[in-house]
Amino acid sequence: MSDRNSVKHNSSSRHHKQSGSNKVLRALTYVLTPFLVFVIVCGTFVLALYAPYSKAHPYLNTIFNRNSVKTQGDSQVSLYHPDDVELQIGEVVIDEGDPEDDGEKTEETHTIIYPYYGDRYGTFTCENAGMIDLPIVAGTRYEVLNYGIGWYNGSVFIGKPGNVVLAGHNNTYFALLFQVKIGDIVEIETDYCKLTYIVTDTVIFNYKDLTYIQPTDGVDRLTCYTCWTNRRLGVSIERYAILCDLVSREWKEVEAAQ
Repeated sequence: MSDRNSVKHNSSSRHHKQSGSNKVLRALTYVLTPFLVFVIVCGTFVLALYAPYSKAHPYLNTIFNRNSVKTQGDSQVSLYHPDDVELQIGEVVIDEGDPEDDGEKTEETHTIIYPYYGDRYGTFTCENAGMIDLPIVAGTRYEVLNYGIGWYNGSVFIGKPGNVVLAGHNNTYFALLFQVKIGDIVEIETDYCKLTYIVTDTVIFNYKDLTYIQPTDGVDRLTCYTCWTNRRLGVSIERYAILCDLVSREWKEVEAAQ
């Protein structure tokens, strides 16, 4: 009898232990399941908001004046150098006139202000596309492009003969670049000159193709490009560009050079 009672007692004890373990497991399940669901929902929500936030980030910085570029008079001071740094002023020799008129060109010397990386460099305008006085900054790093259209520092300085290359995000300052049409007038203005171009072509090219951003031999051109997604989601390996020929180059007096 004692053996039988012992077996029953052991069986009952195991049953109670299993029952207790099941209760603990159910309790943990009841507690952890809502928590895990909450974490998954919050994570999904954050990921869903990330893309719109990344697109709106430059505008939010502008609205709330966060990390804004400081201004001094009518010029914008660089993100990277002290406010009191001296301007980099030089001279450029330009062949003016049409050699077909009298058989020769006339060389003229003009003053040019070389920007530091991150400087406010000028403005971009294409009225037909609704792009009016958009800021141009020197450089094309991501954080610099948050403040304007970037001048590619592998191209010629604005005003010098050759290929001036500008780049911008397709969801901020170059969002309307796709509306620029062949025949439209594009103007670039700096503190020392104003350039007027006419759009001659539009192209789509692979980001590894350097054909359109390379220097041009004896051709004054403006190349403006941005990412080309064709309204698809995801990272693009293609670029959309407008190609422009120079119409006129107007020079200004630079007081700092006097």
